[in-house]
This record gives sequence, structure tokens and C-alpha cells, in this order.
Amino acid sequence: MSARMTPNNYSLEQVVERICRFRQITAVDRALLTSALLSRPAIDRRERNLVDRVFEGLDRGWIWVAD
Repeated sequence: MSARMTPNNYSLEQVVERICRFRQITAVDRALLTSALLSRPAIDRRERNLVDRVFEGLDRGWIWVAD
């Protein structure tokens, strides 16, 4: 992960938007998403909806997993 792509530089919303815009989830995206989620003591309804958006995209084939 480069200095420009540290977890502290991206909000959960930005990470989800990036994943949905490119319709793929890369290893960097997975690391950013995980870090964004684990940095919170809890997630609210809006954040849960963002995460659900990614999982729905994966489930329906709108988002593919890139190596």
C-alpha cells in the first residue's frame, strides 16, 4: 500500500464508492474496507447499508473480485 493509499486517508463511503464505480474489489480495496470497518467501535445504519451494497454487488455479479 503506498503512502497515498493509507486507511486513514479514506472514509468507508469513499472506499465503497471506489469499489462500486470500478465494479471490482481489489486487494487494496479489501484492505481499505477492512481497516475502515475495524477502526470503528460500531457501525451505524448508513455505514451498514454501504457495506451491504458491496456484498449485494458481489452476490449479484455486479462487482467482481480482482486478484
